Amino acid sequence: MSFLVELEGYRARVERDRDGTLHGRVLELEELVYFKAATMRVLESRFAKALETYFENCKQRGVEPRKPGGPSF
Repeated sequence: MSFLVELEGYRARVERDRDGTLHGRVLELEELVYFKAATMRVLESRFAKALETYFENCKQRGVEPRKPGGPSF
């Protein structure tokens, strides 16, 4: 089972594995940005932390983060 979640305009595909852990991947980014959570309640905060880390990495490299709704890769 997979589903989409959205935060700050960014979308992620989330899948649940056999043990119930939720694994998400942010879509429409050149870089692979993953997060995981044990429950739906924790999922949003892990998604937010993954985006925060992505923004920090872009800043350190001196590149602009891809905007939500940009082209897919």
